[in-house]
Amino acid sequence: MAQMLVPEEMLEHFDIVSIVHKSEEYIIRLEEKSNTIPDTMEWKGRAVLDGFCRPIELQTFPIKGEAVYVHLYRRRWKERGGGKRNYKNQYQFNETGMKATREFGAFLKEAFRD
Repeated sequence: MAQMLVPEEMLEHFDIVSIVHKSEEYIIRLEEKSNTIPDTMEWKGRAVLDGFCRPIELQTFPIKGEAVYVHLYRRRWKERGGGKRNYKNQYQFNETGMKATREFGAFLKEAFRD
């Protein structure tokens, strides 16, 4: 069911970890797949996981009148052996200035067009 709510482009890079129903909202937690080493890393063979970045929170289409939010947790990487620089992947799943998925943002723009 959650796969119907989460844009397919997100599921290429992220796995659904949990779905939580709080008062009048659903939160879908997605974690970046562990094999997504950033292209910006010079020594990919020496990459090690270094936790997660702060989540990106985007709103998507509601279910039965309740808000649905997608929380994207990107992995943070560093070079094995004490590298001090962190690396992360960059994604553009939303329109600039909107905290909604592209599809939901396009729907809202069209719905409220004068």
